[in-house]
Amino acid sequence: MSFEDEWGTNEERLLCEAGSLGELFEQIKGLFSPLLIPGPGWERLVDSAGELPPTLAAFPLWLGFPLDEHRAGAELCVSLLGGTRSAAFFENRGRAEDADPSTASLAFLLGETGQEEAHLRRVVGDRVLLEYHIDPARRHATQDLGIFLYPIRPTLAGDHAGGRLQDFGVALDAMTAAVGWETDAAERRQVERAYLALKPDTRIGGIGAFPSRARAIGLTTLGFVTARDVTDFLERAGWPGKPAIVASILSRLDQHRALDRMHLGVHFAVGAGGVGPTTELHIFSQNRMYDHQGWFKDKQYWTPLMDGIRREGFVVPEKLSELATWSSGAKTLFGKSGPFVVLQRIHHFKFVLTEDRIHQVNGHVFLLMCCWPQSGKPAG
Repeated sequence: MSFEDEWGTNEERLLCEAGSLGELFEQIKGLFSPLLIPGPGWERLVDSAGELPPTLAAFPLWLGFPLDEHRAGAELCVSLLGGTRSAAFFENRGRAEDADPSTASLAFLLGETGQEEAHLRRVVGDRVLLEYHIDPARRHATQDLGIFLYPIRPTLAGDHAGGRLQDFGVALDAMTAAVGWETDAAERRQVERAYLALKPDTRIGGIGAFPSRARAIGLTTLGFVTARDVTDFLERAGWPGKPAIVASILSRLDQHRALDRMHLGVHFAVGAGGVGPTTELHIFSQNRMYDHQGWFKDKQYWTPLMDGIRREGFVVPEKLSELATWSSGAKTLFGKSGPFVVLQRIHHFKFVLTEDRIHQVNGHVFLLMCCWPQSGKPAG
């Protein structure tokens, strides 16, 4: 029995625990480090999550914290799967007459991916990812919402022959329609150029947009192994920054063998004028990417990378230590409706680069809260 088999039960249980995700976070506040998310950031996170259903904690969610400086920002990413209570919550809210554009866009996408025979679902599956940027300086943080189609299979692997370009176009059309944009031929050419810059052993891991921001398509690409893989891709895709800085970061880490058993990802925004100046370099555990059970077992895989990041002075050492403490595996909590197991792991690290410098370094953690599987012990 795996935790995926229990997701429906988890949602029902979590509805008994709290009225919102923010309220649920308050109840498990002891699991969060005030060093990673200090007072103002924590308050803004709880406030923003207060608009979201508690059932979202029944599925994998991710929290990102800045590690390179002492500030209170955070990122919150949540998963929506078709046919769940969580998806129904957003679909109903998005169809209301007073729905804001982001929520209406989300409801549209959930309706499209919810159709089992739809071409879009065959390409990207039934999962939509929501990305909230929590900034204590902004009163309405949840309005800065990113909506991403999130294919978990290699259906959009790189293909120089263009055989998958049509499927990529289906996903791109769905995202463009969801946010209410007219087709832009120049933008389409630039986004397709970025996709065709992928090699067959790499793939699209996310296609999305922030409806409240300037128009651009966000692309997340996964599966790179070496620095050369990444820099060659950035050059082919037309990134206007300096790939040499990416090579320098990875070379410095590689000297510490920090990238052994790691895979790399790249995220950037693409508009009619091409790839934007900011790109994100993501570093994942190879074990985590390809083995779902590895989410719960792979603490030792992160040690060389964290040691290398610390030695190179990329982050505040104390914050990195706190992140390592987070990766504590499974904890049992007792709620109103009975015991829960809370799974905590490091998910990935992110370097945000703007043209020729490191702008930010984030650590992202994975959180899942669920009842005990029927077998009586955690899966994996």
